Amino acid sequence: MARTRAENFDDIKSDILTSAATLFAQKGFRNTNIIDIGIACNASKSRMYHYFASKELILEAMLLEHVNGLLSTARSITESKSVPEDKFRRFLLAHLRYYYAQSDTHKVLLADSEYLPPAAHAEVRRAEHRLMEHLAAVLKELNPLKFSSKGEASAHAMLIYGMLNWTYTWYQPSGKLGIDSLARKAADMCLQGLI
Repeated sequence: MARTRAENFDDIKSDILTSAATLFAQKGFRNTNIIDIGIACNASKSRMYHYFASKELILEAMLLEHVNGLLSTARSITESKSVPEDKFRRFLLAHLRYYYAQSDTHKVLLADSEYLPPAAHAEVRRAEHRLMEHLAAVLKELNPLKFSSKGEASAHAMLIYGMLNWTYTWYQPSGKLGIDSLARKAADMCLQGLI
């Protein structure tokens, strides 16, 4: 007889992914084993293997959920009827909020995605490429003449993503500068330049 699915299956799975993200962010993927994750989320070894056959599959589930959630957020902004500047500002703010709400997973995405199985790695890269395309589309709306070339829009989108992705290395959300203010500064710098 097949094993029935527990009522709290999704909660347990989410706890495993959250604990794994914390450990991977602190110790690195290579230095964390599935037993460490089980201890962190109070799950036995057999329970861990019931949900995930390997730590690579934990990483895969974690990062695909992360990039697909961000992609859904980006899509809803770019497909909205807002004016282009508002879309751009909302796009940057949504990313920074998302990154800091899931800061451990974001760090793991940037540091450990190379350990994904090849098909999952390719899927994450495709999602990241679609994110860049959404931002490039917003840039084209902002300035159709300047960003008429796909290459020009893509280059600027990648530069902006570079700025957003790595803020976690220096930004402290508990400091005087809140996320909303940080996003405004980033948008102002992009829209108005430095001088």
